Amino acid sequence: MSLLIKHFEKVDSTNYTALEILSSSEICEDFAVLADMQLQGRGRLNGRVWESPIGNFYCTYVVNLRNIGIGVESTNSLMFAIMPAIQKFLKNMTKSNCIKIKIPNDILVGDKKLSGVLIEISYPYAIIGIGINLISSPIERAANIQTEFNLLVKPMDLVENLYESLMDGINECYFH
Repeated sequence: MSLLIKHFEKVDSTNYTALEILSSSEICEDFAVLADMQLQGRGRLNGRVWESPIGNFYCTYVVNLRNIGIGVESTNSLMFAIMPAIQKFLKNMTKSNCIKIKIPNDILVGDKKLSGVLIEISYPYAIIGIGINLISSPIERAANIQTEFNLLVKPMDLVENLYESLMDGINECYFH
């Protein structure tokens, strides 16, 4: 599966950048915005900032829901497809069963935050922002892949495989 990946050294927010690309182009296929660093990454609640130092994973996937048969009336349950897909991906990558979902949008190792997710809908598009702590834990009570699992992973190495996992999760949730 080939995914268009737009890679930036730094952006304000991968979700903002994805929305800007959507509004200024004719792209109708899925694509990803990957950044080495975000200057104004954000969380689900207004005012929460996702700290984004270099080396961690900051990616927004733009998925055309209409192209995969999901109507606007079904977008409210998208988080129920995305969160287990990310959890499964991280469990497979780390070979660990300690990866848990904290509803509504965090992935934990034990009681420490490993990943955060921000989903926005601009139908027919789902804008799925995912941050994963790969080499550093920028907030208190956070975990990272390198320290917790002794794995060194580069952000670019995750982009396509995580996209495939997200699509598998969407298919499982909506079509099976």
